[in-house]
Amino acid sequence: MQSTAAREPLTVADDDSAQDDLLAAVDLPPVEAAPRRAPSLETGVVRGTASGLLVELGGGPVLARRAKSCLVAPDAGDRVLCAKDGEQVFVLAVLEGEAGATTRVVAEGDLKVQATGRLGLGAGDQIEIAAARELGLFAGKLQVRAQAAAAAIEELGLVGRSLEAHLQKAVVVAERMEARADRLVQRAKQAFRFVEALEQVRAGVFDLRAEGLAAVRGENTIVAARTLAKLDGEQVKIG
Repeated sequence: MQSTAAREPLTVADDDSAQDDLLAAVDLPPVEAAPRRAPSLETGVVRGTASGLLVELGGGPVLARRAKSCLVAPDAGDRVLCAKDGEQVFVLAVLEGEAGATTRVVAEGDLKVQATGRLGLGAGDQIEIAAARELGLFAGKLQVRAQAAAAAIEELGLVGRSLEAHLQKAVVVAERMEARADRLVQRAKQAFRFVEALEQVRAGVFDLRAEGLAAVRGENTIVAARTLAKLDGEQVKIG
């Protein structure tokens, strides 16, 4: 005769505690999480740069991003060192490129080069500095040395406290020139002025002195005074 417990099926109450006890009673092998693959290094060749970096690796072409520390922008055909971290691929460095090709240092966003000591910038041939909007130079002292210099500037504004220039020859060609000063002093061993049309001097007091000869010559000469005109000399000759 079978017992009642043998005839009745096993029922489990529909609650969380009963389900936990049932799962604990079942002897199942532990489920291990898939191990995360460690980052690896691999070399490849850049196949395209139009819409991101397309790098040919051992497993085929992949899309990669340039690491922030890799300031040299890769070009198509360059051999690069890549780091693979899961599904992400980063270009760490450009190992070699086409012989004679231009090396471009490119940074996303602002770039600041700073040194606690001296910073030197040199080139065997030429240095070019280009800015789309503004170029600023700030220094306690500025020194410029060159055998020849040429500047093409549409508008030039210069503000300073003093200016000193030592030149062997200076040539200024301008359609119009204006000079304003509280005091203007010119010293020269010889001075020549050639005016094709009109020269006009207006002054509160006009004093002209010559240690030797003072000559005023013209096709027509007019000397006029509103109050007094005076000729003084040991000899006065008219005509």
